[in-house]
Amino acid sequence: MSLREELLVQEYEERKKPRGFVYFTDADGQVVAKTCRGCGELKYAKNYHHKNDGFGHLGPYCKACISIRDRDYYIENRERVKRVKNAYYYRKKAEQLSFNLFENNE
Repeated sequence: MSLREELLVQEYEERKKPRGFVYFTDADGQVVAKTCRGCGELKYAKNYHHKNDGFGHLGPYCKACISIRDRDYYIENRERVKRVKNAYYYRKKAEQLSFNLFENNE
């Protein structure tokens, strides 16, 4: 049985968005499952990251698609990512060293 059929048996309401994406809501109006913009598959809400301004407080892409996108970005921009992370590390380290807990604040 497909996920769509499962959700219909559980009496969730099926709705469509203007671009043809499908989503299911429960009686309270909470989004239970929706279609991923990346892979186009219908997946449960737990397979999406939380996003305050997203539809149903969920991101548009599933966790698997985001993982693939982030991995591809890292492969294409490996040196830049390393430079940025290295600069952040040393900047935070310098801030911690300059912070003195025992300084008199009089």
